Amino acid sequence: MQCPEDNTTLVMTDRAGVEIDYCPQCRGVWLDRGELDKVIERSTTQ
Repeated sequence: MQCPEDNTTLVMTDRAGVEIDYCPQCRGVWLDRGELDKVIERSTTQ
């Protein structure tokens, strides 16, 4: 998948069980459907 901002190939990483796609060039972050809810849920339980 390409970054919509600068067309760089996105890098996928796993953070606490949530797959995050990010651009190593512009540092933009993209989440798939439902992943933002997981991030919010995990941040409130800490």
